[in-house]
Amino acid sequence: MASLEIRDAIHKRIIVTDREQTLLDHPYVQRLRHVRQLGFVPLVYPSATHDRFSHSIGTAHIAGRLAEEVLFNTSSSVLARILNPAEKQFLMEILRLAGLLHDMGHAPFSHSAELAMPPVTALSLPREWLSAKDASRKATHEDYSVALIARLAAERNALLDTEEAAIIASLIHPKCIKIPPAWERRFSPRINSESVHALARSLISSNLDADRMDYLLRDSYFTGVPYGQFDLDWLISNLGTVELDDKYFLAIQESGIHALEHYLFARYHMYSQVYMHKTAKCFEYYFQKAITEGEIAYTIPAEPELFAALRDTTLWEALSRAAARSRHSWSSLLTSRTPAKRIARVWDDRRAAEKMFQALRREFAKHRIRSFLHPSYKRFLDLPDSRAQTPRGRQGLILFGLAALPIAVIRRQLGAVSAASLDDYSFILKQYRRDLYIADCYVLREDYETHRQTIHKLMKKYRNLATGEVLLAEEP
Repeated sequence: MASLEIRDAIHKRIIVTDREQTLLDHPYVQRLRHVRQLGFVPLVYPSATHDRFSHSIGTAHIAGRLAEEVLFNTSSSVLARILNPAEKQFLMEILRLAGLLHDMGHAPFSHSAELAMPPVTALSLPREWLSAKDASRKATHEDYSVALIARLAAERNALLDTEEAAIIASLIHPKCIKIPPAWERRFSPRINSESVHALARSLISSNLDADRMDYLLRDSYFTGVPYGQFDLDWLISNLGTVELDDKYFLAIQESGIHALEHYLFARYHMYSQVYMHKTAKCFEYYFQKAITEGEIAYTIPAEPELFAALRDTTLWEALSRAAARSRHSWSSLLTSRTPAKRIARVWDDRRAAEKMFQALRREFAKHRIRSFLHPSYKRFLDLPDSRAQTPRGRQGLILFGLAALPIAVIRRQLGAVSAASLDDYSFILKQYRRDLYIADCYVLREDYETHRQTIHKLMKKYRNLATGEVLLAEEP
């Protein structure tokens, strides 16, 4: 099979097949060259100008590496021992394609612009693909990815056949897209194909997947923030699969525990320092207000061809025109890069943050001080209670990430195989079960400079309303 070598800042050398290159050359994928990976973060970290195109290539690369480890390493993976060569080759190819196309539906400024997306029904997703359809919800970037994948299969010179497209869509968007019949036909009757699908899906979208592995390393590199780095090679080399109750589960060897902990550290620090950065969050709020208050007439079109024409520059031009009409607009604050003053940050406690802000807002209104609260939330490790019964498994493997299984450590002592709670094995992973909630309270810069003394007096008065950790602005 012919191939192309791509030089990459993160992975150094990436090999793509001729077929993958053809998909990369399609306008739907090429558009991602014009969608920055980190939205408004480059306004804080100037070198973070990388795009979703390079991230998609990196995700495909890591998906291939993950597949190689779990499909061909017979010493650590039960799937490597029970799948035949044709099944392995199919999984390798489809996982790489899913990694390549997983972000195709991102709009300009990525997640920040999703509020401008239409109802999911407007996308006309293939009816036969759907497992559930909620007409009341807005479309997401996953919905758009599926719609574009369906269009790739419907074109005259289709780059994907219909069955392939349905399979890729089910791996990218499992909440909406059902497992197609074509998937089961790819495996012999002795294989639990549904369980293989769940495992394959986890390599694309889970707590530990190709997408997160690439963007953590890539975002860390281009922001210049070292905390997002982790030992990718060691983490992957310690992965495997186990079989429990006729189901297959991704697992990590005992020697890979520290690499897994390091990976979670990296996620936490990148979210708290980069993705939830106070200034980037502020600019995101400006942008969303510019849309909701009608400063820019912007809706994301449902038609694939119109969607494929969208660029980050499309919105920047609209924001610039709105800013020219009014220097007091949200658009003007954004394009002039004038962040609001963060006066408080509350960790962990949503109710406390909202209670404090409501009290402050009433007081601020008396002085015509314009303020807003912009919270951020992230779940790092979506697992059940560790007190649940721990399943049996292979010696030296930790189970995680699928169905209703807790993370467990399987170890042998005095010739007997036993299962221990991860809470007893890694207090770090126990702590990372907690959700990360950060609420930032802002005052517009102009108002802060005018009412600095008043603001600080009020902050001292209402600080006791927040029971979580509160960071106050510096003293005037």
